[in-house]
Amino acid sequence: MSPSTKGRPTAAWHGCALLAATALLLAGCGESSTDAMGDRTTQTCADLTAYTDALRNLASTIGPDATVEDVQAARDQAEEAQQALEESISGVTDDRTDDIARSWDALATAFSQVDDDATLAEAADSLKDEAEGVVDATASVREDLDCG
Repeated sequence: MSPSTKGRPTAAWHGCALLAATALLLAGCGESSTDAMGDRTTQTCADLTAYTDALRNLASTIGPDATVEDVQAARDQAEEAQQALEESISGVTDDRTDDIARSWDALATAFSQVDDDATLAEAADSLKDEAEGVVDATASVREDLDCG
């Protein structure tokens, strides 16, 4: 039975009940916030893996036996993975997002600067170097997030 005066709860009882409810609410919010951050980090780690795999595929595709279509398909796959990563990484590690964006921009620029008359063999070295630069940028983010 609750403390009361003439069958009615006292102000102290209301205060204790309000304090307990607030503590429970805050504890619940804290868990949800932590869980949500963990979920975002898990998704970012998965997207980092997909992005790194796509970049490695791109780098291994570029070579003297590759067709333009092969390289373009690998580049498109890397770009899709980059866009997914860009969405998931925001809010998780904003300070590192710029590193990945800069390295991706350098790779995109390298592709756009390939002379239309150049062969894939002629462009391969610079494109592979840029792709590896993006892989290196993602590796440090993976380490920061403890992606494993």
